[in-house]
Amino acid sequence: MVRSSSSLLFALVLFLSFALVLWWTTFLLLTSGEMIAASDRLLAGDTAGVAKALGAKSAEGLATLGSKRQWMFASEGAFFVIVLLGCGWLYLSSERRETALRRNQDRFLAAATHELKTPLATISLLLESLREDRVPAEKRHRYLTNGLLEAERLERGLHNVLTAAGLRSAGKATRPTTGNLADDVRQAVEAMQARALAADVRLEVDTPESLPAPRDVAALQLVLRNLLDNAVKFSPPNATVHISLAKKASEAHIVVRDAGRGLDHDELTHAFEPFFRGDDKASGGTGLGLHLVQEMIHSHGGSVTAESAGRDQGSSFTVHLPLEQTS
Repeated sequence: MVRSSSSLLFALVLFLSFALVLWWTTFLLLTSGEMIAASDRLLAGDTAGVAKALGAKSAEGLATLGSKRQWMFASEGAFFVIVLLGCGWLYLSSERRETALRRNQDRFLAAATHELKTPLATISLLLESLREDRVPAEKRHRYLTNGLLEAERLERGLHNVLTAAGLRSAGKATRPTTGNLADDVRQAVEAMQARALAADVRLEVDTPESLPAPRDVAALQLVLRNLLDNAVKFSPPNATVHISLAKKASEAHIVVRDAGRGLDHDELTHAFEPFFRGDDKASGGTGLGLHLVQEMIHSHGGSVTAESAGRDQGSSFTVHLPLEQTS
């Protein structure tokens, strides 16, 4: 939206600049012709003819004509200065956006590299240990479980990246169908149980038996699993992550609440921006998870909000989904 508005403004400024240059060129050519005609009248001693050649009704009207043209030149000069200032503002705005984009891309590449290399290194080490028979029999199950969790983490990161790329190229990518939100929540919790157990975090669920609503199943699973993954990632051992589903007026509210690292003011402000990761010393991430959560929920006609009392005070994310199909 910002880029299209800037492009439209730039096109308008460019059009006005060309129009102004064309007008001044035409006016100067006409004025040159008037001066040539006036010089001929002046050589002939025809004072009245000189005034008419320059556009005045009489010699006395030349002063009035000069004042009018002074005002015209001053106003057009001021307009041209405004045009130049507008062009300068557009240039600086474009430079700021490009700088921010490059910064975000660098941040994303660093995060994506970490997210891909870490699970790959863990899986490679596990496979190498199994091949060399360096894993005791009683620990093989735990090692294999950790390997599967790292593979799931790798898959989730790649899925986020591919989904974000798809959203940018295809726009709205959800196709809601009516189903049971309670089943969707329980399915997401079940899928994240192994991840939570590995982090020694409990998942506590509070849902009604049934709550029908239009939703895209795959998109909603991406939303819930990203929210649960973040909650588990930033929770300390022996903590509990609560996820609840309730009907509020014409909306379904899904709340994911943890007692973990929490969010400061800056993180709350920018949490849903693409590639934003907050504290770089945190537990990795590509900075796309919460952005995708927001995009997917917006495509359902809903919204998502984040709340936190501050660092180390936990955080709460609330998804608002309409219970009726929105156009």
